[in-house]
Amino acid sequence: MKKYIKVVISIGLLGILLYKVDWGRIQRNISITDFTEISIVLFIFILQFPVSAYKWKKSLEIFQLYFPFLFLQKVLCIGFFINSFLPTTIGGDGYRAMKTMSSSEMKSLGISAILLERILGFVILVFLGLVGAIKILLEYQTPDRKMFLFTGVLVGVILVFGLLFFLFRYILHGKNPTGRIRDIIFRIRQIELINQNIQYLKGGRKQLFQLVQYSIVFQMLAILAIYLLFKSIQVNTGIADCAFIAAFAGIASVLPISINGIGVVEGSFVVSALQVGISYDDAVIVAFMLRILTTFLTLTCGIVYLYDSGKA
Repeated sequence: MKKYIKVVISIGLLGILLYKVDWGRIQRNISITDFTEISIVLFIFILQFPVSAYKWKKSLEIFQLYFPFLFLQKVLCIGFFINSFLPTTIGGDGYRAMKTMSSSEMKSLGISAILLERILGFVILVFLGLVGAIKILLEYQTPDRKMFLFTGVLVGVILVFGLLFFLFRYILHGKNPTGRIRDIIFRIRQIELINQNIQYLKGGRKQLFQLVQYSIVFQMLAILAIYLLFKSIQVNTGIADCAFIAAFAGIASVLPISINGIGVVEGSFVVSALQVGISYDDAVIVAFMLRILTTFLTLTCGIVYLYDSGKA
């Protein structure tokens, strides 16, 4: 039942976005679109897959879990396909965790590796968005836009510190701050996890640094893709604007109220784009371009999934 509600929400939000569109302007945008730049964006999206696989590989290596790159690339691609049918991106992460578990000990380590990679990536995206928002905030004089951007900066700061706190409690201390009170036996187990995870992170500083580097590259590619899509329809914008839009849409993507963020991501993308001076119709067409290109990659990963299932 909940899944059907999420489908209705996705369709409803997309319908609201399209209802307000000036179709004449959309047609004009399509007619002037530079498909060379769109091809570059598609290449960027494809390039993000190996970057993401290397991120995951380095995160696993921190916890002394070693898997071949091609195996992780295949699992990541299939997880991306699975996300298309589940709310947010948790479904794909569940598949990834399952594929890197082979013992009770490795279960917690595999999940910790995914959690570390996800939270660091999200923190970096929000941080880049904060940098962009601060730059924009210094340039804009319109009171309502300044208030919107200031609120975005404030929320971003809270998110960054909140996620780092969660990461510290869960990864380093083996604690979930939202969990129930544990019994004495479980507390003893928690002490073991504290020492275990701290030792892993201390011993994997090189891999942690590489994970941060790959995460920055991944998020910068995402921001560059947005910039090029706006440029393809002759919209003059800046990297700072696109960083803010990417962060705002990224935050919205974790809300489990629609299927794979459909409708929610597009809506948040348009709202944030409006605040940096981009027109509604231009924002809508780029938001839908992103979804169409993502869907193309999803179908490609679906072929990988079918091929892998056929061999099983």
